Amino acid sequence: MACKVSANRHGRLALSLHWLGRRSWEGTSLPDTIGNRERLTIAFADPISAEIRAGAFTPERYLHYFPNGRRSADFRPSENATTTAPAPITVGTYYDGWIARQRPPLVRSGQERDYRQHLERRVLPATVVDKTGRLVSLRDLPLADITPAHVEALRTRLLELGLSLKTVRNTLDASLRAMLRDARTVDLLITTDPCGALRWPRLRRPKPDPFTTDERDKLLAYLRERRRADYPLVFTLFHTGMRPSEAVALRWGDVDTAHGRITIARSRYLGSENPTKTRASERTIPMLPALREILRAIKPLHGSAETHVFLNARGGPIDQREWPRDRWHAALRACEIRPRKFYATRHTFISAALTAGLNVKFIAEYTGTSLAMIEQHYGRFLEAEAGAQLRLLGAAGEAKPSTFDAGLTVDPRKYAMQGMSPTGFEPVLPT
Repeated sequence: MACKVSANRHGRLALSLHWLGRRSWEGTSLPDTIGNRERLTIAFADPISAEIRAGAFTPERYLHYFPNGRRSADFRPSENATTTAPAPITVGTYYDGWIARQRPPLVRSGQERDYRQHLERRVLPATVVDKTGRLVSLRDLPLADITPAHVEALRTRLLELGLSLKTVRNTLDASLRAMLRDARTVDLLITTDPCGALRWPRLRRPKPDPFTTDERDKLLAYLRERRRADYPLVFTLFHTGMRPSEAVALRWGDVDTAHGRITIARSRYLGSENPTKTRASERTIPMLPALREILRAIKPLHGSAETHVFLNARGGPIDQREWPRDRWHAALRACEIRPRKFYATRHTFISAALTAGLNVKFIAEYTGTSLAMIEQHYGRFLEAEAGAQLRLLGAAGEAKPSTFDAGLTVDPRKYAMQGMSPTGFEPVLPT
C-alpha cells in the first residue's frame, strides 16, 4: 500500500494510489522528466505513502490532496448526508509525512539524521496533557492543539532526564521548531509558533583549543615517518585551516597544482556531499609551496577530475567521523599529545596565523569564516597584533617620546599590515 509516481502511455505523469483495498489513478499534465518526478514525489508520493503506512490516509485526506480527483465524488458527502468532522491531524501523522520530505538534496544528511533522532527518540514518545485533561503521547496529540505550555513541559522533562541544555535546545528549538514552522508556513495547518515563546539562557561556547606549533610539528613528523598515508591529509588541514568536511570532499578537479590553488566548493558528511557550510565558505585559496609539492607528489598520473584527493584504505572517500577514531587519536597517543578533536587543526591554523600577525580579514577569507567569528573566539591570539597596531597609531600621529615611552623606537614598516585576499599573492603562513 503506497503512492507511486508513474507514467501513462502518453508520456504524462500520474500518481498511483493503493490503500485499504482502494485504488486510484490520478493523472497530471506534467511530462515525464526527472525534475517532474522529483516534484511529485516530494509533494505527493512521499507524504501520502507515509500517511498510508501510519493508517492516517482517510477519504478526507484523499480530498485534501485531490479535491477534484477521480474518486472525489465517492468520498464527498451528499447534500442530504450528515457530515462529520474529519479526524484531526496528529503531531505523529504530520511528522510521518514531513520527515519523508526531509532528505538530500533538500537538507543535509546530518540534518535529516538529527531530525529523526531528536523527534522520534525524545519528542514524539513524550506524554502531555490534552484539552480534556488526559495524558497522551505527543505523537497522538492533535497538531493544532500543541501549545507553548506543552513545549515548556517537554523541556522540563528532558532536562530532568539529565540531558544537557545544549542538547535540549537543539531538540526543541531546532528540530521540533523546524517541523512546526513548516506546518505553519508551508502546509498552513497551524497559525502560531509554539516554540517561539520559550526563552533560553545564553550558552557558553567552548573556546578553541589549538595545538601549539611544537605539537603540530611533532605530530606531522610522526605521520611523515610512521603513517605516510595519513600525512598529506593532516598536513593540508594544518596548513590551510580547511574544515575536515571540506578536505574529505576535495576532488582532483578542485586542486590546481600547476598554479598552486585549491577551490573549496563542497563539503562531505555522512556519505553525502553538499555545498559548503555558508556562501562565504566557497572560496579559492593559494597553497603554500610545501603543500603544493605534497599534493603534486600524491596526484595520480591518470586520475579523473572527479576522484577524491584523500582516500581510505579501500580506495573510497574518507569518512571524517570514523577516520579520527581509528587514525587520529592513535597518532596523538603515540606522540603523547593531549587529545583534541580533529577540528582542532583548523583552530591551530587560525591561532598560529593570528599570532604571526597575518591580516585578520585575509585569515577570515582564507578559512571561509567571518571577521566576527575570529574576533569573538580567537581574541586572545590578537593581543600581540593589538600592541603592533598601537605602535603604528603612535607612528602615524608622529607622537614625540615622553617620559613614559622614552626609549621606545617604532619602525612603521615592521608593523605595516598589507591588504591581502585569497586570490592575491601567496602569504607567508606559519609553518
